[in-house]
Order: sequence, then C-alpha cells, then structure tokens
Amino acid sequence: MKRQFLGLLARVYVLQFALEVPATVAMLADMLLEYGFQVDIGSVRPLLRALQMEGYLESVLRDGIGRVYLLTERGREELQASRQRIDDLYRRLHAGQPATDEVPQQA
Repeated sequence: MKRQFLGLLARVYVLQFALEVPATVAMLADMLLEYGFQVDIGSVRPLLRALQMEGYLESVLRDGIGRVYLLTERGREELQASRQRIDDLYRRLHAGQPATDEVPQQA
C-alpha cells in the first residue's frame, strides 16, 4: 500500500515538475530525490513512459540537452484534478484539528 501511494504521489510530482520546466530524466530523478523519493534514472524511466502512454507527457529532443519531457494539455487537466483531490484530502485530515499555536487541553 505504501509503495502504491508513493507511486501515485511521484506521478503528481513529475507532472508538476514537467509543468514548471522541460526536464530530462536525470533532472526529474534529481527533483524526486530532493523531495525524499528513493529513485534513480532506471526507476523514473518506466514512470515517464507510463505518463506518456496515458497522454500526460510528451518528449522532444532539445539540442545540447537531449530528450526532455513536457506536460500536455491532458497532463495539465490531470494535474489540476490531482491537486484538487490532494487539497480535499488535506482538508479532511485537518478538519477539527486545533490551530498549530493552540495546545490541546488535557482532562
């Protein structure tokens, strides 16, 4: 279950990164590493291939850089839907929680 959740979360991160900047496999792997994902180029490639097959990413060759991945319009829609689901989950998880500067009272 944890692996599946992390895989879904990695998909959202990759879509977000591809929105921000055309990125190579190595750049995307580095970005994921920065956010605590235990990945390497070999584990990122299948994810990118799957996102391409689903129509969320496209790849193009750039002179001097190599193959970069870009978010498609369909990918933008998926990213927006994923953001909404994450926001909804965040709100549900924090509903009724005391503010961070409040100390819960003990009985």
